[in-house]
Amino acid sequence: MKQSIAVVLFFTILAMVTGSSVYAGKSETVAADLKIHITGFANSEGVAKVAVVNSKENYDSDGTPYLGFNFKIINNEVRQTIRVPQGEYAVKVFHDENTNDEMDRLMFGIPSEKYGFSKNARGIFGPPAFEDARILVNTAEHKIEIKVQ
Repeated sequence: MKQSIAVVLFFTILAMVTGSSVYAGKSETVAADLKIHITGFANSEGVAKVAVVNSKENYDSDGTPYLGFNFKIINNEVRQTIRVPQGEYAVKVFHDENTNDEMDRLMFGIPSEKYGFSKNARGIFGPPAFEDARILVNTAEHKIEIKVQ
């Protein structure tokens, strides 16, 4: 009797310590290498500001992206690999030529610095919809090409 109580107690404590993920059927998050190649820069001045978003809400807001980077532009292009959990994302980029941390705009809000999106999606008046820029990262390595315009 004491032995069976000890066994039950052991497994109860084990479940509590491990967060009971074994018993809840949770799966491990599988990581992937997202290889990003960005072209179309007129020069290598400044940085490429890259935002990786993982939801429509995150994409549509001006808030903090899931991941954000300032990549150095070398020979008018960027080649970077980032590690992300497999899933759905959209990537936004703009050429912050004067490194003021914001997209400069002309009259009527038209961007004066080059920008681009995953799948080279373009919007008519403003950015493309999340659905148009969305990529599915579901393999160990996923490559995307973005041309800033």
